[in-house]
Amino acid sequence: MPSNKDKILAAAMELFHEQGFQATGLEEILSHCGVCKSNFYYHFKSKEELGRQVIQQKIALMNEQIFGPSLDNKALSPKERISRLFRLMQAVAEEHDCRRGCYIGNLAIELGGRYEALRGMISDFLEEVQQRIEACLLEGTADQDINLHGMKAEETAAALTALLQGGMLLSKAHRSSMALQYSGRLVEHIVGNGWEGDQHAG
Repeated sequence: MPSNKDKILAAAMELFHEQGFQATGLEEILSHCGVCKSNFYYHFKSKEELGRQVIQQKIALMNEQIFGPSLDNKALSPKERISRLFRLMQAVAEEHDCRRGCYIGNLAIELGGRYEALRGMISDFLEEVQQRIEACLLEGTADQDINLHGMKAEETAAALTALLQGGMLLSKAHRSSMALQYSGRLVEHIVGNGWEGDQHAG
């Protein structure tokens, strides 16, 4: 049986994705999970502290379900890892009928400068993703598996990270994964890997 803390975290993670961090009130979270306010403050100092732990938990899940099976998957070639990342993110978008977008990307847009500690966590994570893409590109170019056509690996990794987040944003705006599909085809030209359907891990 989940603990009260786990119930709060699960409810907050769901509601933050569905409604946004700022639009979700503490009372709504507690009503959703059936935990009293005194118990909430036993585990969390504030809603911002809850947000910090939710982000940590979500990052761990994304590493397990998306980035581990793609960017960190040494059974795949570097170009296959990058292509698989885009396929998995497309599957994530389609899993919820393209209504939700990227959990981390949504928070980055919403929080802005109001919750600097949370924004910093998100910035650090997106920077880490970019560095992992860059590592794949460097490995691929060293193996002559990837041709960056004169661009630096760091520049290309930044562009691919932006392409991925932009595709997730447009999937939410248009309720369609077409932008992610087009992004995947562009990745074909950048890293030279075929684009085929894939399923979201987990």
